[in-house]
Amino acid sequence: MTRSVKDRLLLPLLFLACILLLQACQLPIQPFTSSCKADEQISAVDETKIGQAALTFVQDALGENPSAAYSAFTAEAKDKVPLPQFVSALQSAIKPTGPYKDLRIVGTYLAQVTGGGREQRVVCGNLSRPESWVAVNVKPGPAEAHVVIEAHTTNNSEVFVVWLLPEQGNWRVQYVHFALSGVVGKSPADLRKIAEAEQQKQHNLNAFLLFATALQLTDRGPYFQLGIRPDIEKDLSEIKKPEFLVGQPPFIWNVGTAGSFKLLNVGLIGVGGKIYLQVDHRAAPWTDDKDVVKSNRSLIAALDSRYPEYREAFAGIVVRAHEDGTNRTYGTVDENKN
Repeated sequence: MTRSVKDRLLLPLLFLACILLLQACQLPIQPFTSSCKADEQISAVDETKIGQAALTFVQDALGENPSAAYSAFTAEAKDKVPLPQFVSALQSAIKPTGPYKDLRIVGTYLAQVTGGGREQRVVCGNLSRPESWVAVNVKPGPAEAHVVIEAHTTNNSEVFVVWLLPEQGNWRVQYVHFALSGVVGKSPADLRKIAEAEQQKQHNLNAFLLFATALQLTDRGPYFQLGIRPDIEKDLSEIKKPEFLVGQPPFIWNVGTAGSFKLLNVGLIGVGGKIYLQVDHRAAPWTDDKDVVKSNRSLIAALDSRYPEYREAFAGIVVRAHEDGTNRTYGTVDENKN
């Protein structure tokens, strides 16, 4: 029922001198022009070549021989990420979330920057509608591509965002980002709508967690941004954070006569087509499972008392106790009765 997913800037010397001397400097501005085509705007030949390069890379990365995927990296990417580091990341953070089904391309973008002298962020689509645009990073020179590949896992959807550069007549991978993109069929836009409805009811815990999860689902890495992300960030900033999530984890939640709990994480999890509230907490060592069950049930009771509205938005709660000083965990599931 649970899973673990997991889961740069230097000041130019001239600008630094301006700061140290406390004087205004006129920094040179290098003009540039940019363009971006998406999906059917790209020629069929180019779209096929780009898509095949990205899809083959992801398939090889998830296969038995990830070194085949590594060979598709640009020379620059190989310099930054050695093969052992690439393989380790696949084995520790990506493959455990599988198996992956229905691997498919859901977006292809071909962008170009002329002039400017440095990497730029280029908008693809219509800025008047947040859901209809993305922004991608592009280096000056020949056109570069970003491909979004989505796959289904047991409960969720995942994406691989692949940035490709032309190198020696072939499309090579400059960077790849892996992220959660959907929970039990719900997209960021879907969760945002549910969050807005909960906000109208003044169910701040539900709204906060839904907005936070929606924001998480918009993550496409440092070189690719969904247009809806800034709006969801604004939504989340306007919600008062629940008192037990103020500060840094572990969050100490005092619940009166029931004592206190050390909360490690509070979020949402998709299981069996439903969304549950999940709470992880640090528990004292136990010798009998009855002791840890009692601790988990006490936490559930405290949440029921303080935030009963969570049951209106979620199918139930999953509480996981993490034994202090060990890696042992114990989970308790409490389903809604209705």
